[in-house]
Amino acid sequence: VTHQGVSGPAVLKLSAFGARWMHAQNYHFTLRIHWLAGKQPTEVESLLVNLLQQQPRKKIQNVRPPVVPERLWMFLVQKAGVNPAKLCAELGKKDYNKLLNTLTNDTYLVQGKATFKEEFVTCGGVSWQSVDAKTLQSKICSGIYFAGEVLDIDGVTGGYNFQAAWTTGYIAGKLS
Repeated sequence: VTHQGVSGPAVLKLSAFGARWMHAQNYHFTLRIHWLAGKQPTEVESLLVNLLQQQPRKKIQNVRPPVVPERLWMFLVQKAGVNPAKLCAELGKKDYNKLLNTLTNDTYLVQGKATFKEEFVTCGGVSWQSVDAKTLQSKICSGIYFAGEVLDIDGVTGGYNFQAAWTTGYIAGKLS
């Protein structure tokens, strides 16, 4: 979670998988996040109850599930509308339910792309079947070479796409 929305390797990879679907939705949909994925809602409820009961004199801001980073916890507590300075023992059922719901069923309304077109996830492109893999020349129209994200390739965020662009650019440039 950033000051501009959600980001990071997981979000970028998910957006690559869902690029066509998001486009079909005209970038208007609800994003749902279970912050303790892998745990059933009943498990999260037990975890939260135990945390609150074991440390009744601590402030909510200081009692968080171990896998939730401190800054994310503060964001989620505030998003749930819970006073972070409230003591665990003072947390009422309404606030408890809001916090539990935020942990297990957090929602964000996606309403289009960023204003400044900062998105950089790509997907699709010229099919590998229409390109000679050894030279990257078009099989349909000789003399045309393809490289980088023009090709229908993409990979795990973290350098794969850069490497693919550099390698295919080198091959296409050297052999053309």
